[in-house]
Amino acid sequence: MFGYGGRILTVDVGTGAQRIEALDPGFARSYLGGNGFAAKLCYDRIPAGIDAFDPRNLVVFCTGPVTDSPIPGNSRGCMGGKSPLNGLFFDSTYGGRFPGAQRHTGFDAIVLVGAAAAPVYVVVDEQGATLKSAQDLWGKRTLEAAQTILGKEGQDSDVISIGPAGEHR
Repeated sequence: MFGYGGRILTVDVGTGAQRIEALDPGFARSYLGGNGFAAKLCYDRIPAGIDAFDPRNLVVFCTGPVTDSPIPGNSRGCMGGKSPLNGLFFDSTYGGRFPGAQRHTGFDAIVLVGAAAAPVYVVVDEQGATLKSAQDLWGKRTLEAAQTILGKEGQDSDVISIGPAGEHR
């Protein structure tokens, strides 16, 4: 399918288990990418009635068919899940280098589920995901955490982090 990496990565941050599945062409045609993918994945995979902080909730990162293309405004992705504010679906688009970096892994959607017993960060490449200890990042502001991760993973990497607010819910 032109414009798509063709795969969805699901990672359980509690167990480290991961699943790579093929992107269904019908799904791609119906939901296009970005916000559409995020909304449909959340609708299908988040159990009804759960709390936003339930480990079965998802955080999804989705790109679309023009991400990292020559089309102006192409460096966009969408993050979605169930909001703790109102218990409904939320989505937020983001830019920067991360959407293109995600695109280069071949994953149109990265789905995080579960709850880690200790702080972790997720490294994603073309083969899948690796969980690494983030104990040394706990309590750092987002810029400092990102700089620390880039020092470990390389300056060609990109980072999305939760920061202190996410640590304290």
